[in-house]
Amino acid sequence: MASQDKTGTGKKNRAARKLPLDKNGRIHIHDGGTAIFELQVEGKAYAFRDMALDAWLAYSNGRVQEYTSLLTLTDEELASSVNPKNKYSNKFEIISLASARLSKTSLYTKEDVFTSVSSKKQFGLMPVGGISFKLCEQDVGDSLFIYKEVQPPVLAGREDGDWIFKGDWLADSLFALDYAQARRIDFTEISLPQGKGMAGGGKMPKGYVWTYVRKGESGRLPEGWPNVVEIDRKDEDVQGRAVTRMVGCDSCTLGPKYSFTVPSGTGIVWYRKTEDDEGWLTVGLPYAVEKVTWESPDGETVASERLCFEKITGEGVVFHRMETDEAWKACVPYLWKATESRESVVCFYGDGTVVQAQENSLKETDGFYTIFSRYDIENEKENVFLLDDSGTRFVRAAAGSWMAPGRGYLVYTGTGSHTLRLIEKDSPDEVDWIKFRTDGHPLPVYGPDGVKRGEILPGEGIPEEWPKGLYIIPYGKMMKK
Repeated sequence: MASQDKTGTGKKNRAARKLPLDKNGRIHIHDGGTAIFELQVEGKAYAFRDMALDAWLAYSNGRVQEYTSLLTLTDEELASSVNPKNKYSNKFEIISLASARLSKTSLYTKEDVFTSVSSKKQFGLMPVGGISFKLCEQDVGDSLFIYKEVQPPVLAGREDGDWIFKGDWLADSLFALDYAQARRIDFTEISLPQGKGMAGGGKMPKGYVWTYVRKGESGRLPEGWPNVVEIDRKDEDVQGRAVTRMVGCDSCTLGPKYSFTVPSGTGIVWYRKTEDDEGWLTVGLPYAVEKVTWESPDGETVASERLCFEKITGEGVVFHRMETDEAWKACVPYLWKATESRESVVCFYGDGTVVQAQENSLKETDGFYTIFSRYDIENEKENVFLLDDSGTRFVRAAAGSWMAPGRGYLVYTGTGSHTLRLIEKDSPDEVDWIKFRTDGHPLPVYGPDGVKRGEILPGEGIPEEWPKGLYIIPYGKMMKK
């Protein structure tokens, strides 16, 4: 048995191999020479699951003498025993008196084991020869104990605001930091200490800074912590789930780090300042927009127009006008403007949607794209064109210019052009549909609660056998009626 760092047995500690973790923080072994058990806790009961066999460390309460056997049983095998005097169990517990006596954590069977027809008692999990364990009626040697090697606390990325925490942190140290200096916070590589308020001179993050924690640990953050996402598995298409309302704006310069669902009723809103002019603006967000309002998600609906990119020709950049009720898709940039412009704040609101992550790199082929984090243009050779202040043409981006998150940019590899004219069309001659997935890769489908329902191939509808209602794919919503 091994923990993710070290194990000890008896008074003389025996260091186990320090096993590498995968990107989900789980131990993986390939040689078959070590059994790795995952600890699961239910109240005061402890259980150990063999990760390779997907089976439980178990025992029988049937009549035995001094020793009884440790078994490895599946869920089905555990459920198959019905005789109350000869059944299997995978539950263990800590006996505090024994632990105090041995100065270690003593694990005993939660179920009593029969030692005769009328006598029964709990058996302890004891080491045998320093390399294996068995269940023992008496205190033979020292009880099994497991400990974790404490790692020094590390805060990476402090200078650029992309805070990544590693190692082991105490609450008094972790929550005494000035999080108002952070631009993005990643707690997914540490186990958050149990709930405590801000300590010392600690400050909460700003209202637009997003924080990522491990699944089930959001409740350990101080009350009122904004923009929290719980991350489950980093190797999935959708890696986590928002547990608070998410708020974004131009100051979210680092963008989403992981992809995650925003369950119905939680909501995500992106704020954008507007001027009192009639020019087009570029807008491209990492989630499907449900409505656009003035000043707040509950504010007045913004009457607006949208154009969708079609192609680049020798005459300029062609966009076609969209219908008012056409879906606003995730990761797709548009030209947008309010029908009646005003100097104010616009809210792009989404709910029951998926937020997409994006690498901070630009596309290289001709087209119109979106960026979710600030990007600085290093030189004019990047072939990037930005919409100018008039909103009527695209201009080659000069070295030293930059793009704010949630904007669209044009890539044009043709030579000699420093400006490209914007051409508006009422309807497309031939729409080139944007392909979100290639090679027939399936799309994950989620319910409004953020729970995965299954998968469909690009271009397919919701399967007939699925219930009616709203479904969410990474780039928008689908309704089955």
